[in-house]
Amino acid sequence: MQVYGQSTFTMLANPVVSTEATSVLYDAFATFTDDSASYNYTVVSGIAYLSKRATGFTIHGSDMDIMVEYMESRLDILAPTTDTDKCVAVDSPSLVTSIGRALLTGTPSTPGDTRKLKAAFEFSELLESGEPPCSCKSKPRPCIFIHGLGIGTEETENIDSYPRYWGNMTEHAPCCTSIKYAILNTLNNSWTSDTQQQKVCDHLLPVSNTSQGTIISDTIVVTHSMGGLMVAGALANGKCSFDKSTSWVATSTPMRGSVASDHFQESCKDKTNILMEIFVEQTGFCPPDDGIRSLAYENDSYSNPELNKAYKAAQKVYRTHTSGILCSNGYSGLLSSYQYQYWGLGLMVPHKTDENDGMVEFWSCAGGIPKSEFGDNYLDRYYVTKINHADASFRVNDARLDKAKMPRKWFECLL
Repeated sequence: MQVYGQSTFTMLANPVVSTEATSVLYDAFATFTDDSASYNYTVVSGIAYLSKRATGFTIHGSDMDIMVEYMESRLDILAPTTDTDKCVAVDSPSLVTSIGRALLTGTPSTPGDTRKLKAAFEFSELLESGEPPCSCKSKPRPCIFIHGLGIGTEETENIDSYPRYWGNMTEHAPCCTSIKYAILNTLNNSWTSDTQQQKVCDHLLPVSNTSQGTIISDTIVVTHSMGGLMVAGALANGKCSFDKSTSWVATSTPMRGSVASDHFQESCKDKTNILMEIFVEQTGFCPPDDGIRSLAYENDSYSNPELNKAYKAAQKVYRTHTSGILCSNGYSGLLSSYQYQYWGLGLMVPHKTDENDGMVEFWSCAGGIPKSEFGDNYLDRYYVTKINHADASFRVNDARLDKAKMPRKWFECLL
């Protein structure tokens, strides 16, 4: 195992014995340094922390990211020679905490300074969105949403709402005459499972009254993540088929698998780093179930010839039948309670490229569609964004200004 290129390192550990003297939990600390920064890893009371001391910092927002670089020497900025009596001040000093002062000036904060990791407000909340509403350009039809990995329960019938996963899409679905949600066990079942693929078809067929036999007609199918692979697999294997009157909208689909799947499986074997190993244990990914194992990266060590073949068949269907695709080449994301988690995944998972949403790389999501066909405007059929993997399920509000962070608006204007 290597951490920041170091195969040997020192970690301080302090055993903490419970009050009943029946269990022991270790607090731990380690520091790693690379060319640009030092990273402090701390585990206290079972909670993992990561702090980075660098030559600057990055501010992440829903509408913009600001990268700040500290200079070694101060460069004074001088006003041009002019009659200042005719000039009006346009700015004034702002009150900041000691932590804020340390960040903004590049000077160390005093010991004991702390802050809560929660923004007091989001800059976007001060702005009104100027984007005009979109109307349906095609025939209005019933819609059904198929979720991705991480659901351990199942419903035999489609349900009317699923805000915990999909948010509220009522105001952003002008083409949907009705909205239904399928609930399938994606933890314990692989996307390649014949039974799972048949269940997908069984949930799709009743949505429209015009669907007959195994042909799905007059339906808008919306998939997120592994849900897209399940639909693609079902079509590729002839479990059901799409009539030309049906539209398929796919978001963040790992059409070539996910490096995160491989890394989670490595972490379950304690072959990565302590932070990732703690993460997979606490999130229930260990031992890896069929769902996460079926997302092993195509042609990599955790995949196999049968899975590679299934990916190829799914990619062909995906390129042929999708009406719109949303992918991401960045994981800065939208303001949410889970945003920090995807920052961590984007940094700690050894993705093959920086163009990823924390879980799925753009190249995998594109599924063989050329990058040149994607655009970063919500009016593009193939939409490349800066949102994280969970944001692609429409569960939080769009950015107000950044057109590369408007998944809900994209769906609203797509069909």
